[in-house]
Amino acid sequence: MRGDRTPARVWVDAPVLLDVERLTFGPDALAHRGQQVVFVSHAAPGDRVTAGIAERHRGYLRAHVQAVHVPGPARVLPGCPAFPVCGGCQWQHVAPPAQQDAKAAVVAEQLARLAGMPGVEILPTLAAPRDWGYRARITLAVEGRRAGYHRARSHALVEIDACPIADDAVSAHLAAARQLAATVRVALVRVAIVTAPGGVVLVATAARAPGPPDLAAAEALLAHHGSVRGAVVRGAGVRLVAGDPHVAVALEPGLDLEVPADVFTQVNPEANRLLVATVLAFADAPPETRVLDLYCGAGNFSLPLARRGLRVLGVERDPIAVDAARANAARLGLAHATFRTAAVATALNDVRPGTIDTVVLDPPRAGAAEALSALATLRAPRILYVSCDPATLARDVRVLAATGYRLDRVQPVDLFPQTYHVESVAELRLT
Repeated sequence: MRGDRTPARVWVDAPVLLDVERLTFGPDALAHRGQQVVFVSHAAPGDRVTAGIAERHRGYLRAHVQAVHVPGPARVLPGCPAFPVCGGCQWQHVAPPAQQDAKAAVVAEQLARLAGMPGVEILPTLAAPRDWGYRARITLAVEGRRAGYHRARSHALVEIDACPIADDAVSAHLAAARQLAATVRVALVRVAIVTAPGGVVLVATAARAPGPPDLAAAEALLAHHGSVRGAVVRGAGVRLVAGDPHVAVALEPGLDLEVPADVFTQVNPEANRLLVATVLAFADAPPETRVLDLYCGAGNFSLPLARRGLRVLGVERDPIAVDAARANAARLGLAHATFRTAAVATALNDVRPGTIDTVVLDPPRAGAAEALSALATLRAPRILYVSCDPATLARDVRVLAATGYRLDRVQPVDLFPQTYHVESVAELRLT
């Protein structure tokens, strides 16, 4: 870690002794000071701590641990020297099984509080074997020639020399990512490092349109670093490609996708296979079942479903992702999968009610609010909602419930160990 200056904390109250109860949806754990809620950063369930009250808000306080007197049973040593200054991880001090339990509890709490559904079946969180070194992609913020992560609750940059949650190949190319940021002429906003066959691909996002000098800089970097297989420089609607930008995504045995590195793919390949298997198990439909896959990306769910004989229409607004989905469907001989480039809300207006048996949707973190009204008019017997945010999932499920859908079960999947983020698959049925 280099170049970081930690601002002095200003305490607004005397230190207090707190017994930490549980993790919350975010970087904090929950405790009480009498009847008052206290959110304590980087505390673990069962900890007894002295904490300094740093912020007062209406209805709650924010505090920081000053000393741990009795560590909770789930407290462990963090695995990264940049923790907790770096904001990339929030739960490194908590053992993975406790993280997984907390994620299921968070999903249940959000559904109960925001959707008014306290009795939904929340299955135990599924997790892949690796808690470290699992990320096939990291995205670094860029400031000039500096690249790193943001501090927690800050836009200040924390430079890193390695990232323990990233695949070894990704961490090994941090210097190459910084070199790209330093040699292109266009100012970069961020740069991603993505594992690829035989090395990595770099994806740079610029504040304005890149030009020929930027492509030349990327090509020179590839010539110098043989393990950088490709680079993409994007900005203001311009996309320049050097080398081979494709990465491989293994969805299940015998089904691998070839996807440009600047198309969205899940960062945790092993856990994504659990996610795909969950959607397939929940879908559990005979051949010829009509499936609408919304926010389908490059076919993460569409193609495994089509492989089982289901007739899938995927909808995605990113034309590069749709091109990749079509190319993979053709290469794999999956004629039952077709794709359309469109905004989801627009595409839904062209689908007749009664023509879809199952809807799968995997919206961005903000959820699918803009599409719910049109989605409800389809009257599909079943909806499988894949979410990376329990709060927006609960909000959207509440809307669908008001149109006649019942939430049957939810399967959390831990795609993001050492963080509070959790993926979920929710099954809704039309009543």
